[in-house]
Parts: sequence; structure tokens; C-alpha cells
Amino acid sequence: MKVLFLSQIVPYPPHGGVLQRGYHILRELGQRAEVHLLAFVHQDELPTPEAVADSKRALGQFCATVEYFPLWAKASAVHRVAALGFGIASPRPFSTVAHRSPAFQQRVSDALRGGGYDLVHVDTIALNRFLGERPDVPTVLTHHNIESMLLERRAAVETRTLPRLVLRREARKLARYEAMVAPRYDANLMMSVDDARLLERRVPGVLTAVVPNGADITYFAPTDRAEETPALIYTGGMNMLANKDAVLHFLDAMWPAIVAQVPAARFFAVGQNPPEELQAIARRDPRVVVTGKVPDIRPYVRQSAVYVVPIRVGGGTRLKVLDAMASGKAIVSTSIGCEGIDVRPDQDLIVADTPEAFAAAAVALLRDPERRRALGDSARQRLESKYAWSGVGDLLMAAYGRASDAHRRGHQGQ
Repeated sequence: MKVLFLSQIVPYPPHGGVLQRGYHILRELGQRAEVHLLAFVHQDELPTPEAVADSKRALGQFCATVEYFPLWAKASAVHRVAALGFGIASPRPFSTVAHRSPAFQQRVSDALRGGGYDLVHVDTIALNRFLGERPDVPTVLTHHNIESMLLERRAAVETRTLPRLVLRREARKLARYEAMVAPRYDANLMMSVDDARLLERRVPGVLTAVVPNGADITYFAPTDRAEETPALIYTGGMNMLANKDAVLHFLDAMWPAIVAQVPAARFFAVGQNPPEELQAIARRDPRVVVTGKVPDIRPYVRQSAVYVVPIRVGGGTRLKVLDAMASGKAIVSTSIGCEGIDVRPDQDLIVADTPEAFAAAAVALLRDPERRRALGDSARQRLESKYAWSGVGDLLMAAYGRASDAHRRGHQGQ
């Protein structure tokens, strides 16, 4: 099978979120198909020619060809402001405006005219603009989350009036766009059964297939628990609102109760672009360790007794939860933090949705190493059975097969 794969970002290095998923999806796909990658370069992720070259060498191990295109909206501070302005003014979603690229459009058009592809994989709804009308080849679209729902949740926790209004308007634009775009695809790839059901409710008749996130069961193998200290950890780039909100909410609403009962506790906030208000908290409280971006999160995970996921805003499924499960860590999460992941509360992790319950669960686990061990072992076993990347690759190929069948039936019905 020859696959044209369109990505909104170069999925390398595979540290967190969409980068991690994209890298492993391409790795698994490259073992099963001939993959041709077209991707946008984000300068904040690949800031030097050497970094770009490294990424091409790494992805070239899985892909027959790798081609990159600049993302105009991140070319400079002026471009970022312009993109925001155009996005607010446009009737189309901001993400489609930010990914405007005549060069990318030309390359996709040329590929579809003469490439002999068996399938086109569009890895985010923002790139739908490059397909035009339904092409004469099976197509699949990845929904990393239900984008409109994500913005609705962001608006719900936004306290400033103007940003809240902008987010609500953008959510409405995205909901209309999802309803228009999703039915055009032979399969919509969803992160979870919950997301699939939600899209099916919002867009009746749409075709979905669940291809969940996964974890590298070798890279995140459990280690000797003797390294654990009375520490809690959260990982995630603070440039993402969901991560920033989670950490600040945790420190405001849960942390004081935790350290009042476990004075020796520490909290690791691991992720790039920590905001100044978070750094100020760390300066006042030496028990709060803000690392910024790190090349490897595992040393911090090994030191931590409990992995906390106090997320209030988000969609899709959180790779951080799967990584924590793979690491055999005891986890305390909100319902939103672990939604879409097939886990058993109180057996694979603890679910707590109020600050009081969350803090109490964290304190109980810090004091009970045997309970931590039981939760961590159960989570690891659950991860191995359901979310190893090799199994995700098999699900992806099955989804491709269903998309090809749906495309063929569609043509036969014309």
C-alpha cells in the first residue's frame, strides 16, 4: 500500500502529544506500507538546519520520502499576530487559516494527479483544505480530539471576557467545519470510543474508526521503586493551555493541602515554556521544581511516587497518562484527564474530580507504598494489553482497509 501522509507538524523529536503519536504512527505504518510524508516545519520545535536534518534522517527510516514546508503563521512575531487577526476575522477556523500554503497545496495536487497512491492520510482537520473536492482515492482524517469540544471547554474556564467570547466563536466555527468536512472522508480516525460516539452524534452518518494513542512499552519500562521519593509529577508543555491550567490549578487548589500533611513532598512540573507565574511559585516554594523542557522525562518520573493529572480542559486522550501507565506509576487523575482511556478506577488509577478528593488521594498514595505498587502494576498490565504501539499499528491498517472498502462502495453506488 502506498500512503500519502499529510502532517501539521514534523513529528520529531517525539516528546509529548502530537509529536509522540505522529512519530510512532509513522514508525508502525512504515513497517506495513510505503509512506510519503508531507509536513509543516514549526521553527520553535526545529529551530536550526541541523535539527531539521536530524529529523529527516530519523523519519527517513520509516518513510520512502520526506518533504517539509514552512508554516507561515510561525515565521515571526509579526506573522503570529497577523495569523491571529486573520483567524478571528475569517469565517473559517483559525487552524485552517494558519496552515495556508500555496506550496503545500501544489505538492498535494501534484501527488494526487500522478502519484498512484492507494490512500491519503490527513492527520488533522486543519489540513483538509489541501484536498479540495473528494479525491479519487480513499481518504482518512485524524481527530486528535473533537476540536470544537476542546475550545468549548477552554471557553468554560476562561475568566477574561474577550478571550472567552473569541474561544466560543471559534468553537462554533469548528463545529460547523467538522460537520461539513467529516462526512467527506472514508474513515475518521478517533482517539477513543467516547470521541467516536460524540462525533457520530454531532455528525450523523459519519464513518469512524478508533485508532487510539499508545505508549512505548520498552522506553517507559518500570524501574526499581527504590528510587521513588515523596514526590508528585506532572508532564506537559506549558505552551498548551490545558497543561498550564492543570499545573496552576493543582498548585492553587491541591498543593497546600498535600504539603500540610506530607511536608517532605515535592512537585515536579516538567515541560517547556513554563509561564512566569509558575516560575514565581517555584521561587517562593523550593518544594516546587519547574524544569522547563528536558531531553528525557524518565529520571523525574523515576523519582516520583505519584503521577498527577489534574486536567480541567482538554479532549482526545492524554499520552501522558499512557506513559505513566507504561512506567508502572500510581496515578491520580480527573475524569477529563483520563477520559477515553480504557482504565478501571481504583484498580488502574485513582479518579478524583474535586480539589479536596484529589489532594486526599495523593496524600494517601504518598503514605502507602503497597497501594502505589498495586496500582502501578495493574496500570502497566492494562497498558500492555490495550495500548502498545504495535497493536495501534494493526488497528490503523484495519481502519485503512475499512476506508478502502467504504471508498469502493461509494464509487459503486454512483
